[in-house]
Amino acid sequence: EQVRELACNAGIIPMVLGGAGQPLNVGRKTRTFPAAIRRTLVTRDRGCAFPGCGRPPRQCDAHHIRHWANGGDTSVDNAVLLCRHHHTLIHQSEWDVKLVTGIPTFYAPAWLDPGSTRNEVRDGT
Repeated sequence: EQVRELACNAGIIPMVLGGAGQPLNVGRKTRTFPAAIRRTLVTRDRGCAFPGCGRPPRQCDAHHIRHWANGGDTSVDNAVLLCRHHHTLIHQSEWDVKLVTGIPTFYAPAWLDPGSTRNEVRDGT
C-alpha cells in the first residue's frame, strides 16, 4: 500500500503491456491514446465501430467509453474508434456505447424505440 501511494505521488503509473511491450493501458496519466493503443483499436474495430458506418480508421478518433474527465482510463478496454460524426453523436445525444465481451455495442436512445428500455444495436460484422 505504501509503495502504491509513493508511486502515485511520484507520477508513476502501472502500465499494461502487450506481447511486444507496447502499452495497452496507460491508466489516467494521459488523455490521449498512444500509437500502440490506436493500432490495437484499428485491428479490433477496423474503422468507425458505429453500426452501419464504413469510415476507415484514418477518419476516426479514439473515444473514451467512460469519459476521461469522469475517471475513465486510457486503455483498449475503455475505447472505441468513432468517425467525427458518430463521436459527436455519442457526446451530444442519448446514444451509449459499451464493450460487451470485448465488442463495441451501441444502445439507441429510448425515443428511437419507445417500447424498449435498452435498445442494443450491433454491427453485423
